[in-house]
Amino acid sequence: MRHALQFSFVTSLNVFIDGTWLLNQLAGGRSLANATDRPDSRFFLDFTKLNAALIRHLAAHGHGCNTVGELAISTSVFSLPADFDSWPSRYPGITPSQLEKMKRAVYARDQLIREAVEGGYSEAGVYRPPLREWILRKVVKGDYQEKQVDTTVVALLVRSAVTRPSDFHTVITGDSDILPAVSTAYPQFTKNVFVTTTHPDELRAEHRQTAYSLIDFAFTIPPFYMQNKENAEQIIRGTHVHRCQECGRVFTTGSPIPPRQRARCVKCRPTAPKRRT
Repeated sequence: MRHALQFSFVTSLNVFIDGTWLLNQLAGGRSLANATDRPDSRFFLDFTKLNAALIRHLAAHGHGCNTVGELAISTSVFSLPADFDSWPSRYPGITPSQLEKMKRAVYARDQLIREAVEGGYSEAGVYRPPLREWILRKVVKGDYQEKQVDTTVVALLVRSAVTRPSDFHTVITGDSDILPAVSTAYPQFTKNVFVTTTHPDELRAEHRQTAYSLIDFAFTIPPFYMQNKENAEQIIRGTHVHRCQECGRVFTTGSPIPPRQRARCVKCRPTAPKRRT
């Protein structure tokens, strides 16, 4: 008697991150931080948790997915020259405060990359151009624009979708210009590609416009909105993660909350009355 051959198909989720956009959204006062009890502080993203949350998102919409596949982050980080500290004395108009601001920006991007790599992401799409004096002046004026990051994210996504059409793919971005480029190279992308971004109801007007542009395509899989409180709760770093039962904001604690105690964030916890002296 012949036994029927059984084939096990492994379907993976491939994730491609616009790191420049993501870093901006993680900053205090931006979309992800606003979902927590500390909106003025940075949102600490757990990339491993993010991967798991995205797979659960697929399952919630009827798509089986076994594991993560290709994981890549793309951004650019300036390489500071050895004589960087001497620039204020060499170049008129360049100040020490501008140098310190640039150093903090470089450190923040390097930290994000390290955290992504710890979560399994490749940094092959990270560019480290040398910082030039004219570039710093453009950055200070707000005129400097990154070009290679967008094209890299599109190239990685399209290559993954074309070579692995049975897989699922997501791009983490807020750049609405990415999808038209993807649709040109991979017209059937709406079937197995979805967007991970900020919600159209985000308070900032530019977020609403970009988010609506991103979801204007007829995706089979709906977008994953990272700052939705139920999603932010899944992807924030921390062992003990809670959602405040008063205001709904996400927060973390160093130890578990006792079973009989309500989960309240710092702002919603009742303050003990002052003792009379």
